[in-house]
Amino acid sequence: MLSRALVIVIFVPLLILIFLKGDFTFLIFTEVIIGMSVYEFYKMLKDKGFEVASRIGLFLSLLLPVLVYMKDKVLFSYNFMGFSGDIIARFDIGGFVVFALMLIATRQILKVKINGAMAEISYTLFGIIYISYFFSYILLIKSEFSNGRALVLMTFILIWTCDIAAYLVGISIGGKIIKRRLAPEISPKKSFEGAIGGFIGAFIVALKFDVIFSFFAEFFCKNIHIFSECSVHSNISFTKTEALLLALIIAFFAELGDLVESKIKREFEIKDSGTLLLGHGGFLDRFDSALFVLPVVYYFVKYFIS
Repeated sequence: MLSRALVIVIFVPLLILIFLKGDFTFLIFTEVIIGMSVYEFYKMLKDKGFEVASRIGLFLSLLLPVLVYMKDKVLFSYNFMGFSGDIIARFDIGGFVVFALMLIATRQILKVKINGAMAEISYTLFGIIYISYFFSYILLIKSEFSNGRALVLMTFILIWTCDIAAYLVGISIGGKIIKRRLAPEISPKKSFEGAIGGFIGAFIVALKFDVIFSFFAEFFCKNIHIFSECSVHSNISFTKTEALLLALIIAFFAELGDLVESKIKREFEIKDSGTLLLGHGGFLDRFDSALFVLPVVYYFVKYFIS
């Protein structure tokens, strides 16, 4: 219990600080989460006897967020023999998937081994897309929206709120009103009452997010003097309908992300993806909900809010 509290006390303020003012540290944070989660995922596979191109998969997983971060940035300018211009990084996920698949397939050809070839390609590529590509949406949210930092912080606060509210409601009245569990074969303790409680909690916080953001931002501005500038307003304001829809999709996809990872662990017959986060399990355990929520929040804001 003490170790779990220690992790929260240390890492939650650090994450908030990175979300509020981080730039290159934002990329480093993304790389650490992706790198450790992909490592844990491939290790789970290998421990159960599945073959996976873990080195190439980890390399591609760490390369992807760098390409997203450098998207549309001028890498360097040139002026040579009458030719001049700028080399600009153009990122395209379709091209990246083609490159990744070709690289993994080439490795298979060089190995000569036939048995398990398709499974190895599939498992490796799945890890890249499921973890690296999904989580890289955190960089797209930050860079493509004028209030991107606040949106990232909002996303994680809503995920945390949903998780805490679902837990508190679940242990209080879970299974007492609706007898059937949410996914008994995958996660026997999850209840419909808890899921509804998570949705309600996310809805309330979404409505009042600008006030919550101001509290966090003002606290960090006053107590941590490393900011060149510090705004205490998120410029995020939802109507009741928008907050309702946002809370609904976050509650649904956060639960879905958690259940997907739980099902993977069930198949591998393990409790946690790792042990580095002390009582909190592994990195994949802590960020499984975000993998599904971040892409959905990106498209929700892009097409329904902006």
